[in-house]
Amino acid sequence: MAGISYTQAVGDFISSTLQNTSEKISDNIGKKVWYLSKILEKKETEDGGNTIRRTIEYALNSTFQSFYGYDMVPIIAQETTTDTDWTWKELKANWVLSRREAELNKGKAKVRKLLGVKERSVTRAMREGMNGQLLNPTSFTSVGNGGKDLTPLSMLVSTAALTVGGISESTYGYWANQRAASASTGSVAMAGSAFVNELRSFSNTCGQNSDGFPDLGVWSKRTYERYVAVLDNKVRYQNTESAKNGFRSVMCENMEVYWDQIVPHNTASTSTLIAYSAGGEDVNYFLNTEFLYMIAHSGTDMVQTPAVSHQVNGQEATSGAMLFMGEHVCTNRRAQGVLYGVAPASITITT
Repeated sequence: MAGISYTQAVGDFISSTLQNTSEKISDNIGKKVWYLSKILEKKETEDGGNTIRRTIEYALNSTFQSFYGYDMVPIIAQETTTDTDWTWKELKANWVLSRREAELNKGKAKVRKLLGVKERSVTRAMREGMNGQLLNPTSFTSVGNGGKDLTPLSMLVSTAALTVGGISESTYGYWANQRAASASTGSVAMAGSAFVNELRSFSNTCGQNSDGFPDLGVWSKRTYERYVAVLDNKVRYQNTESAKNGFRSVMCENMEVYWDQIVPHNTASTSTLIAYSAGGEDVNYFLNTEFLYMIAHSGTDMVQTPAVSHQVNGQEATSGAMLFMGEHVCTNRRAQGVLYGVAPASITITT
């Protein structure tokens, strides 16, 4: 290893080991954040292309009919599909190893411990970064960072008409998701039983087009807690598999519901989304995950770059990065729903 510094040697070891464990890192990125976990669980890969193209069905095939014997059976040509286009997004999280760190961690045991620290750092950075872009983006109605971020859930399932995947829902109504304001918006008093009925009714609305019913609820923390409190003396069900994996959830109809602190809120009595930290009213997503995906490029799916030596403030250092290329897409928006304007404090709890 003549000519290679000890810092570079340790950096090479960290880089190669992280690359060999990239699949485990990818699995760990989804832990502790349920929506990201569900999306990565059904991740699909593609080899390339200028854009990610997904075909969607916008109309039912109406050629079904009955016939008898030698009845004339017409062959009817129909167009029922179109394409959505999505831009490839590139994400990264890097690690840096200083000469001091390398020198203080000589020996196999210390180097492996240092490796664990770098691995956790990269994993957490990718997890928090991806989850933030999905649920708490810099913009709720456009893709953040000049279009470079992942498309947020607030665009795939929006509170107002948007153009998503290259299709305007204002022009093509089949591309609109379900959306409704809660009866409690504007702090209107609402009985707990009426609130539960509202949730169930909206779930049914999302499943009324023969596309299946929502299977995943991503709710604001306050709505989740209010729902649990309303059901406190009633039968509640929890998904045991999710509990085993460290997620706390309850069931609403046949939909598994969990909360995330960073789910956006809306300005009171409007459909305008604001950051969860800005107060306002609650926004709650009713999702059919059959039509929600994370698409990954097969050549850049949590790939570790080689370690590179360079100078940082005149000091020797070695660094590397974990890279991801892909996009968050939806192929059926009408099967998704968002119930906004929930004012939890106005919902009464009766015992």
